[in-house]
Amino acid sequence: MKDSQIVIVDDSPAILLVMKGMMSELGYENVITCSNPAAALSNIRRSPEKYGAVFTDLNMPDMDGMTLLKELGEMGYRGGVCIISDMEKRVIELAAHIARKHKVNLIGNIAKPVHINELQRTLKKIEQVSERETHSVEVLSPSVLRSHMEQGLVEPYYQPKVCIHSRRVAGIEVLARIVKPGQINAIAPGQFIPTAIESGMLNELTQQLLGKVLTDFPKLLKEFGKQVKVSLNLSPSQLTVDGYTLDFIDTIDHRQIDKENITLEITEECALENTEQLETINRLRMRGFGVSLDDFGTGFTNLNQLRTLPFTEVKIDRTLIHDIHQDHFNQVVVDTLVNIAGKIDASLIAEGIEDYQDLEYLSETYKDMKVQGYLICKPKPLDSLLYWYHSWLYNVK
Repeated sequence: MKDSQIVIVDDSPAILLVMKGMMSELGYENVITCSNPAAALSNIRRSPEKYGAVFTDLNMPDMDGMTLLKELGEMGYRGGVCIISDMEKRVIELAAHIARKHKVNLIGNIAKPVHINELQRTLKKIEQVSERETHSVEVLSPSVLRSHMEQGLVEPYYQPKVCIHSRRVAGIEVLARIVKPGQINAIAPGQFIPTAIESGMLNELTQQLLGKVLTDFPKLLKEFGKQVKVSLNLSPSQLTVDGYTLDFIDTIDHRQIDKENITLEITEECALENTEQLETINRLRMRGFGVSLDDFGTGFTNLNQLRTLPFTEVKIDRTLIHDIHQDHFNQVVVDTLVNIAGKIDASLIAEGIEDYQDLEYLSETYKDMKVQGYLICKPKPLDSLLYWYHSWLYNVK
């Protein structure tokens, strides 16, 4: 990121001077300063790819920092963003929450006066985000995806859900990958799921994945116990497809798998309001499946729906878990979810665990929560998962 430009936005000349000096001391020389958001936006709009990071104050005359964050989100700016402010904590946290709603790549909040160590940590986080963006790959075309599916290359990878206190593996999520012969790295779902949805191949892909998962099922039950819950993802759009869920159920019945061992994770990519969707969710519960609301916190399902829909599990989106050890707003939201989950008898999963401090906070604060994320175990093919599991059992004794 040291090759790209950093923008600092603040109406205080002293703050601009001090922050630019600190960045220079840390080895970041390509820094421009703007005394108002309008000037910053004018620069960024001309060539957004040149700017790797934006540091902005909130309370500024004319245009404030919240407007700047909204504009950055609307233009699809992908660089890292950090709020710097001396406003009260709740004001900063709410601004951060709103920024994430605008799809801004918000990396953190720094309270004034800015300390160089905190600035250094934030810049390192932004560099990690920049690296991920640089290595992002294009989505597969429909013809390429069709070819991979015809060759049977869609494979299940498994990621465990672990009880935060007992450290017992209580569940396993199935994640689709495309594994090409002779290639070390699998093709991630972000490269082919959008294509499957847009080209009408999602149901076929799900069925191919399901068949392989059901073949693995006896080994999963043997290793993890008959009480383990195996989760598969369904899109809300699949809940309205005539006959699809019946085909799904028939496939499981044919293999004589206990439906209580299967949880269907419904992603929160759109609002669950359609009557067909609601009927299907109810029907799945009537048949004995667990039903999980995935990615809660992305904005479509409200707390009232959590109280009325028969979810057996709620997965808290990673945006509410990231930095929860120091983000008071996220702490309040998760506290509310814990209370509701207890009242509706639903399990609560914190997903996207990647930071020891976040895991430590959750472990100290909540007794019954389950956790899932790269810090615990990355998604793996079955044999690799079992190798991880045997090592995990040895270490938790």
